[in-house]
Amino acid sequence: MSLLKRKASPAQQSASRSNSLRSTGPRTESGKSISRRNAVQPHGFPPVTALSMLMLSMQALGEDYADFEQLRQALSEAMGPRDYLEAAWVEDIALLRWRLLRLQRAESGILALKKRKLEIERVRKALPHVDPDDTQGRALVRLRGLTGMADSAAKFRDVLEMLRMVREMIQAGNYDKHILNCFTGLYGETPGFQQSQFRICFEELLKERAEKKLGLVEGSQNKLLADLDKEIANYDQLRALYAEEHLEESPLRQDAAMLPPREELDDVIRYEAHLENQIERKLRQFYARRREPMLRRAAEALTAAAQEPSTGESVGETAPFSAAAEER
Repeated sequence: MSLLKRKASPAQQSASRSNSLRSTGPRTESGKSISRRNAVQPHGFPPVTALSMLMLSMQALGEDYADFEQLRQALSEAMGPRDYLEAAWVEDIALLRWRLLRLQRAESGILALKKRKLEIERVRKALPHVDPDDTQGRALVRLRGLTGMADSAAKFRDVLEMLRMVREMIQAGNYDKHILNCFTGLYGETPGFQQSQFRICFEELLKERAEKKLGLVEGSQNKLLADLDKEIANYDQLRALYAEEHLEESPLRQDAAMLPPREELDDVIRYEAHLENQIERKLRQFYARRREPMLRRAAEALTAAAQEPSTGESVGETAPFSAAAEER
């Protein structure tokens, strides 16, 4: 069998035309329905467009397509597309605008979640630390005392409460060994030099009272009370500084804390700028095409205006010859 295409004979051509006239396409409703879908659904799959992809993403994100349609209609009414190409530009701008709005909503959501997290952390820092199974933590408290723990609102509150309780007991003359346990709880089993002086001074006070040295007792008591006042003032100041740095509401500090890391922020800014540039480019294309008829009419008007003077000059040049001919 030859692979070369042979030219059909006149009889074959006539038979083909006759057969084609008898073909009327599908006759049943199901056949007509399938035939209608052949143009838009090749191989049984729906056409993939930017709008169909957007609808899928909107369903996954829980967005309402009616909101996008409202945006698209508003842009269409504002821009007034006159044909299919301009309508396609309007749809592209609506898609880009929707992505930009989605980015702005995501940014607002990130800031809201971060603000909530900061508020939770702020409340958690203000609460006392409770962990009954923290054996290591209890051992650290026994070694260093409350003052040796990491700074927190609970630490400063407990330290100041214990210092004030000790001061009141000493001022009331309630000298017992319970105060020694308070000093151990405050400064631990290995206190520093200044903290050791409180324990030493109180032990001397107990010894002087036991020996009934009343003159020395009063002097030692006043000195210990003065040292405790300084310690209380010191921790009051430390608590105020900690509250200013960590707990007080400050719009500037809160805004700074809510900013994402620099790399993430750069990515967001670049993506937002990309979308805005795409919208601006589509608008330029749209209005450039919109100006084409105006520019064409203006060019035609200029061409016509340029041709009118030449016509007038030719008329003016031939007028003397006509007058001379009439005179002759």
